[in-house]
Amino acid sequence: MRDDRLFNYLHLHFIVFIWGGFTAVLGALISIESVPLVWWRMVLAVIMIVIYMKVKKIPFQFTGVHKLPRKRLLSICLAGMVIALHWITFFGAIKASNVSVTLAMMSTGAFFTALLEPLFTPKNWCGMN
Repeated sequence: MRDDRLFNYLHLHFIVFIWGGFTAVLGALISIESVPLVWWRMVLAVIMIVIYMKVKKIPFQFTGVHKLPRKRLLSICLAGMVIALHWITFFGAIKASNVSVTLAMMSTGAFFTALLEPLFTPKNWCGMN
């Protein structure tokens, strides 16, 4: 049990390192602007997903896309645009300042979300009335 827990913690820290710090450092070192950087990042991700699906013999199933309700399809497209906008502003912030300031500001997002959530949802702040 203890070894599994240690492995899971190490795995979590490795993922945080790759997603957070390593991506930011690479974004600072790459000389292209943020919009083309996000575009090429997406293209590489699609290529890697296709290669993974070919290796694992996972069939491509795009037949049901036209059957999705318009509202669902719109919400999927909107989520994709928000994620793309996040990455564009993230890499733009790295270019405008530096990695440490960008990551510090990005980490305050969860804090401000917790503070502002009661204003927009019926939930109480920290369970208080």
